Amino acid sequence: MTSSSLNILIIEDADIIVNQLQILLTDQNSTNTIRSANSAELGLELVGQSFPDVFILDIKLPGISGIELLSKIKQDYPMASPLIIVLTKMPHSIYKHACLNKGANFFLDKSRDFLVLPEILDSYFIKNEIRNLKFNPPNSSLCNSPM
Repeated sequence: MTSSSLNILIIEDADIIVNQLQILLTDQNSTNTIRSANSAELGLELVGQSFPDVFILDIKLPGISGIELLSKIKQDYPMASPLIIVLTKMPHSIYKHACLNKGANFFLDKSRDFLVLPEILDSYFIKNEIRNLKFNPPNSSLCNSPM
């Protein structure tokens, strides 16, 4: 993550949802890069090119499911800690438990939780900005000023 942006990857096969997400998330000050894939397999290719800070996953995808993709991300990148949001039309508790147990941070219903995404991303961005500030070393030119 850079100091002023988030790299977001949307893996969703419904073009209308992808378009709505891009409009909704482009308005956010913390968002810089939004990429999308219409299948898990294409999503994995994009992950290999540039690992995202945030994943927004659908469960029902052509090919492998979003739940299988979630497992693969966690297995292939065990040291990474991206924000993973499952956004689905299938809000059944069995799917919710499966996604949260496999490492999703949020499980959202497309029909009622869509508009909370900007708030979630803003909170994530602020939390990570604070973490980055805490761990940035002091500017050496300021610490070693001549006497």
